[in-house]
Amino acid sequence: MIAASHQIDLRHWFRLQGKPSHQQQVTATLPPPPGPLCDHRQLATAQTLLVRRDAGLGDCLMILPTLAALKRRYPHLQIIFQVPSAYTELLSGFAMVDEALSLQARPEVSAPDVVTVDLSNYMERHPLTWSVPRINLVATAFNIQSLPRAVYYEASAALQYAAQQWLTEQECSGRPLIGIALRGIYGHRSWLVPYVFELAGRFAAECGDVIIFDADGQAPRCPAPEDRVAVGTVASAYGLRLSLVAALLAKCDVAVVPDTGLLHLAACVRTPFVAIFGAVPPQLRLNYYENYRCLTAADTVSCVPCCEGPQHLRCHYECLRAITPAQVMEAVEELLAAQ
Repeated sequence: MIAASHQIDLRHWFRLQGKPSHQQQVTATLPPPPGPLCDHRQLATAQTLLVRRDAGLGDCLMILPTLAALKRRYPHLQIIFQVPSAYTELLSGFAMVDEALSLQARPEVSAPDVVTVDLSNYMERHPLTWSVPRINLVATAFNIQSLPRAVYYEASAALQYAAQQWLTEQECSGRPLIGIALRGIYGHRSWLVPYVFELAGRFAAECGDVIIFDADGQAPRCPAPEDRVAVGTVASAYGLRLSLVAALLAKCDVAVVPDTGLLHLAACVRTPFVAIFGAVPPQLRLNYYENYRCLTAADTVSCVPCCEGPQHLRCHYECLRAITPAQVMEAVEELLAAQ
């Protein structure tokens, strides 16, 4: 029998085309809490810790504080991080990661000396995933109580030079410089693309230069501002490798990021950011970060927060539509004024 404490109430909001809105209360029955996946005695005697995570960039970055805590406690331990291949170059640049490998690679380690911890789906099936920050949930897999406040990424001199060359080629030489994430992997966790372009055009017309980040090389370009003389440039940073994106983010004065991997990357490179949240409660992602402003429609849209799942295929994203470019511009100006 599943204990009552392993049940959680979720709200689903449906709006089908041509029909009125409908809200449905659902009680989800969840598995018992997963216990620690390894104990300290194993780590004290092992030579290598192999951590696997098949997930997006943000989820991989949220594991790093736990790896930093393990590195501090077991300095002899070699930490190998297996992640999707697109992230290996970036993650190898963090001090607590001795080696970053793709999920398809076969680590050259001997079985008696290695502890393997597979975190794939660990946080997703945890019954506290909607009430405890994800960074803290990662730590429970290793029975760790205390984590470092921040994990930082320092771009190499070569990456910093490449980032400056890219900015020069794009004619982004003015200040301030703002970076905006075009979208995330999920629609219900991405700010609306027309809003992104409106904000970029407004900032370029009034303040300075803009970089729009996106993983897709075929993403749409920002249209030229109408009836306004731009004082800045809007550059499209599409399809760049993540290590270069990190170096460019580090050069930005402020970043505007939805609930996606670039939010966590902005925190790692110490760039102040405006976080835009739709479905997910912000406190589940931001508890270890500083120097940001958070915008959410939780006080004005009744279905926030809601459960991530197939229902979002029918969602009109009222929670994201409610966060306007004017609100984001005001938050950006607050962060710039504080510098």
